[in-house]
Amino acid sequence: MPNGKPGDSPYTDIVTHGRDVYSTEVDDLIRDLDSLGAAIDVHDVLNEYALDPAEDELDALAADLRELKREYEGDD
Repeated sequence: MPNGKPGDSPYTDIVTHGRDVYSTEVDDLIRDLDSLGAAIDVHDVLNEYALDPAEDELDALAADLRELKREYEGDD
């Protein structure tokens, strides 16, 4: 059972433990979204992708996170 230790969740690895998990862009987007209070929505997006996504999936993940960030910033 996950308990917040490194390796339990890519989200907590990035936000809490400062680890690099996906790519610089994706990890930075996740950190930005966390600061905007979007943790639950980020988890929902991450659950749609494999833990180690292929490059095309990584691009799609980044696009989904950019869209979510626009929504949270009110730029939609």
